[in-house]
Amino acid sequence: MYPPAHFQEHDIKQLHALVKQFSLATILVPDVRNSLNNLCHIPLLFDETRNVFIAHVAKHNPLAQLNTKSVKLLFNGDNCYLSPSYTNNKTLPSWLYSSVQVIANVDIIKSNDEKDKIMRQLTSHFEQGFTPMWTIDDVPKERRKAMYQQLAFIELTPTHWQGNFKLSQNKPLDVRAAIKHNLTLINKHTIAALL
Repeated sequence: MYPPAHFQEHDIKQLHALVKQFSLATILVPDVRNSLNNLCHIPLLFDETRNVFIAHVAKHNPLAQLNTKSVKLLFNGDNCYLSPSYTNNKTLPSWLYSSVQVIANVDIIKSNDEKDKIMRQLTSHFEQGFTPMWTIDDVPKERRKAMYQQLAFIELTPTHWQGNFKLSQNKPLDVRAAIKHNLTLINKHTIAALL
């Protein structure tokens, strides 16, 4: 079984937290010309109340052609090298990481009102912390409509979640405590918090 059971994360709250914190998804898009996938890197906003990811992409992006199809979303959290020096040589060199894979169905949005709603949700979320905060209303309405014609607005509905958190869960508690302590010392607070 891969990943091993001790590295699988099943807590949906943990999985939701990772995709919210690390919003840039790598999306595997089927390529009809060969057996491999195309890759798209797209920031996604997960609307937990509706259980849906929202996004917009250029209308020529391959993802925009997949209405009603399924795609795989990959989210990567923080990661770092694990030195044996962190544990007084009780571990071998390794790499710590957290990731989430989501299978999702694609729905291309046609309604202009829904497109505007998605754009407002995305910008109000990703503009947090900017001063002044930019809003879509800063663009005149007619120009905004023309811009929307160059985009595809997408909702992706998850059908399967899978977490792979390789964080030394198979090590004794004292070793994990030493790893966490040393990660904190090198300012790897995000991954240390997961330990």
